This record gives sequence, C-alpha cells and structure tokens, in this order.
Amino acid sequence: MALFAKKKSDRNAPVGKPKAIAFKLKSGVVAVPVVSEKASRLQQQGQYTFNIVGNISKVEIKKAVESAWGVRVLGVNSIGLPGKIVRRGRQVGQRKARRHLVVRLARGESIDLSKTL
Repeated sequence: MALFAKKKSDRNAPVGKPKAIAFKLKSGVVAVPVVSEKASRLQQQGQYTFNIVGNISKVEIKKAVESAWGVRVLGVNSIGLPGKIVRRGRQVGQRKARRHLVVRLARGESIDLSKTL
C-alpha cells in the first residue's frame, strides 16, 4: 500500500453545477427559469418566473410558453432590471440589462421545469 499513490479519476464523469433549463423563443431569445424561494412560492400559486435578455413582447412570450409546454397562459408581467455597474480595478463596465417575467397560468395547469426542452 503506497501512501502517495496517484488517485485515478474518471475524466468522463460530469463535473460542476448542472446547466440551467432554458428554452428558446421564436426570436432567438433564451428564457431561463428563476430558482429562488420566492419563485417556488409563486409556483404553488400557478405563477412561473423567467429571466430573459433581449427585446420581446408579452404576446410573443405568452405564445412561446403555450407552445413549449402546452398550457394556457392567463397573463404575463414583465419587470425591467437595469445592468449592474461592475469594476475590475480601474476599469468600469456594466452587465447586460435583463427582464424578469412572471407568467400566470390557468387554474390546474402546471409546468414541469425539471424536463429539458
């Protein structure tokens, strides 16, 4: 038994955090579900939250969610979040602005976010 033997590792094993489940809208905009305590509380009420980057109307979002999951959407609320100012030493930059969406579904409808599309 060697004390300083090299450990064998499986290079094909998945490493890191799992990828976010995202779906692509018609215009090429990607929507990523928000995972937080508030989002899980809203899911119990039939409301699902997503983050998107880009310009897309509420009507297009509604159609994309209905076609992707086959559910009836009652309404879409949109909150614009400005890009944060970040610094790297003396360099000042800004992150991308994004939109936070809250999609309200009809009673009895639900979306399974654990499945990838």
